[in-house]
Amino acid sequence: MPLRYSDSNTLAGSAADFIIRRRTPTLLQLLLILITTFVIAISVILTAADKLALVIILIILLSAVGSYVAVQLQRSRDLVLTTEFQNALFASALGINNKFCLIIRMDGNIVYLDRSFQEMFPDFIKQPRRTVSVLLNYGKLSPEESKKIFAAIERNVYDKVIFTIRDSKGEFHKIVMSIEPILRPEGFILLRGREYIDERSSIKIDDLTTPNSPLTKSTIALFSYVMDTMDMGVYMTDPSGNIIYANPVLEQWLGYKEGEVTSRSLSLQDIIRHNGTRTETINPGDYEGVAMLQKKTGGLMHSFVNQKIIRNDRKKVIGCTALVHNIIEQGTEEKKKLW
Repeated sequence: MPLRYSDSNTLAGSAADFIIRRRTPTLLQLLLILITTFVIAISVILTAADKLALVIILIILLSAVGSYVAVQLQRSRDLVLTTEFQNALFASALGINNKFCLIIRMDGNIVYLDRSFQEMFPDFIKQPRRTVSVLLNYGKLSPEESKKIFAAIERNVYDKVIFTIRDSKGEFHKIVMSIEPILRPEGFILLRGREYIDERSSIKIDDLTTPNSPLTKSTIALFSYVMDTMDMGVYMTDPSGNIIYANPVLEQWLGYKEGEVTSRSLSLQDIIRHNGTRTETINPGDYEGVAMLQKKTGGLMHSFVNQKIIRNDRKKVIGCTALVHNIIEQGTEEKKKLW
C-alpha cells in the first residue's frame, strides 16, 4: 500500500478559496459535556438516598455517552473509507496515460506522489524532505533542465518541459512533464510526466507521403500555404493523435509562437479539454462539436471543431485534419456548414 504523508513538510496549507468546515460539537464543547456529565454523576452519588434512582440515572448518562461515542466512531470510519476510496479513484484517473503524477505547493513541497512514482523512485520517498529541488538533485538533472522546470513553476502557467531523469535503479528516462496549475484550491500545481518517444517528434511529412497516400509534399505544401492565410485554426495529426501541423492562427489563439506546437511534440490530449459532452476529439476520427482548447498560459478557448479522418487508398487511417473556429467570432450554425 502506498505510503501516507503526514509530516510537517507535506501538509497542505489552507487557501482563501477553501473554507474548513467547523464540526459541532467542537472538541472543547465535547470535553465540557463529558466533565458536566461526570460532575452530575458524582453529585447524584453523594446526594441521592434512593439507590434505584441512582442506578437509573447512571445508566441513562452512561448510555447517552456510549451511544454518542459509537455514532461518532462509525461516522469516522465511514468518512475514512469514503476518503480512501475517492483518493484511489482520483489517483487512478490522474495516472491514465502518464508515467507518474505529482502535486506540489508553490513553495516546492511535494504533497502527493502516485503509486507509479513510488515504484519508480522507492528510495526518494524515504528522504526526510520531499521537495522538487531534492527530487531534481536525486534524479541527476542537468542545471539547464532544472532551471527550466523551476522557471515554469514560478510562472504558475500551463507549460511542458522535456528532461532526462534517473530512477532508483540507475536507469535514465526521457520524460515530457506537463506543468498544470490547479485552480481550486489555489497554490498547488499538478505535474504529470510521460515517456518521451523520439519517434513521435520524428514523424514528418515524409512519413505520410507514401506512394499510396493522397498526401504528397506538393499537396501538403499547398495545403499549408492556404491554411496559413485563412482566418481560422487548422491542425493535422498522425494516426496516434500527435500534432504534425498547426497553422499560425491556431498557435496565436493558444498563445504559442509559430511552429512551437509541433516542436513541443504536443498531441490532441495536450491541447483539448472537454466540456463533458463528448470526447472523440482526443483520438483521430470524425468529430463535429464544441471543445475547449487549452492555452499555453493556462486559460481555455471555447471553440467549435470540425475534425475529419484522412485515409489512404487502402482505407487505412493515416491521420486527421480539423478546422477550429473561435465561437466568439462566429455562430455555431454557420460553422457546421463549412465542411
